[in-house]
Amino acid sequence: MAAPGESAARGGGGEPFVVLHVGDLHLTGRGEANARDLAAILDQIAGLAPRAAFDFVYLPGDIAEDGTARQYAILRAALARHPDLPIRLIPGDHDRQHGSIDAFHDLFRAVAGSPRGGGHAAVLNRLPQPEAEREVAQFYSAETVSGVRCLFVDVVSAGFGRKGIGLDFRLGRPQALWLSEEITAAAAAGRPCAIFMHAYPDDLREPDERLDVAGLIWNGRVRLVEMGHTHYNELAHDGRSLYAAARSVGQNEDGSVGYAVAVIDGPVTSWRFRALDRAPPFVLITSPADRRLAARPASEETAGLVRDARGRIRVRALVLSDREPASCHCRADRGAWTPMARVSARCFEGWIAWPAGARNLQVEAVDPRWPGHGPDFVDTDAIEPPPLPAGTRDTAPPEEPALPLRPGSDAFRIGPWLAKGVRGDQLGPNRAGRKW
Repeated sequence: MAAPGESAARGGGGEPFVVLHVGDLHLTGRGEANARDLAAILDQIAGLAPRAAFDFVYLPGDIAEDGTARQYAILRAALARHPDLPIRLIPGDHDRQHGSIDAFHDLFRAVAGSPRGGGHAAVLNRLPQPEAEREVAQFYSAETVSGVRCLFVDVVSAGFGRKGIGLDFRLGRPQALWLSEEITAAAAAGRPCAIFMHAYPDDLREPDERLDVAGLIWNGRVRLVEMGHTHYNELAHDGRSLYAAARSVGQNEDGSVGYAVAVIDGPVTSWRFRALDRAPPFVLITSPADRRLAARPASEETAGLVRDARGRIRVRALVLSDREPASCHCRADRGAWTPMARVSARCFEGWIAWPAGARNLQVEAVDPRWPGHGPDFVDTDAIEPPPLPAGTRDTAPPEEPALPLRPGSDAFRIGPWLAKGVRGDQLGPNRAGRKW
């Protein structure tokens, strides 16, 4: 019997995999804006209805600005208000800012080691360190969630993370071998794979490790690599894998605070940022694919554009809100709206004609509180499905895309995409040298 959600991962139309990504927190004090924003974000997520609308909340590291127990206590208090909220977390460089990761280890044991965190434990490996090889705790793990193999990667603990030596990113040989085995096994089983790490593979210190990890992701056809570290929203797609970074909650120049929503629905991967200052609902089209995120070469199957006997395509969308929407509907270009129906806790679904030359697909959800005018309590997501040549099924498939230059980097970033919350200006400490 297939695991829950596995039919969707393989194109069968079941429940999609949904993760909510809350960016780098950089917690310092209880009264600071980022602590208040964290509490507000978790309050909103905990209030989503139905609760089964997502799989877990992801924290990508840099939780505490200085890696101290006092700073982690802010997160613990926020999580204590929502004890049933599922959480997955990894460390970032700031969690080892002053040479020790002991306080993060305590947090990991309490959160990741609990049922809400997946029941994971640190892995002890003997690794090279500045003075001598020693036993090091690393925080990597794997689990299958809604049919997707999720790999949580620790790029911090193996590094020489000390002031004066460098806050560098490394995996270490044991974790690198583990990652290779996991990606290879998922690819062999035909199971989609998502990786959660703090930064782009291109940020790894050692060139060989950098290229090995990027090559593994490329050859294993990893669907999603979800990251923090940049402090801004960014999407980069290499033809096979979507690299997605979400803005920091604690240190940011990238507009409204909020969280990213990433979905794997059958062959389609989708992503959109939800700003906290926007009234509900929030809509994300999960199928078909947008041309910028579609696997290449695109086909009817890989793009979610298979037509039924009446020439219609199936449209699927995730709607996040604290109450059931009054309506949800879709349309092609500026055509008539077609009603969509809720078919599961995560999916609204509808079928529409997709005529030759159609370019734009929209899904709109309306909250019962909408007064009939204005932008509040109504939301629209729009995509541009990839154009497909006539006779797609009967012609030989085009050649696979070549391995990109600088794989595992932002070299192939999409650029501004305001409808998805991506400004494209890369305002952050690790690219633009801002004060953070």
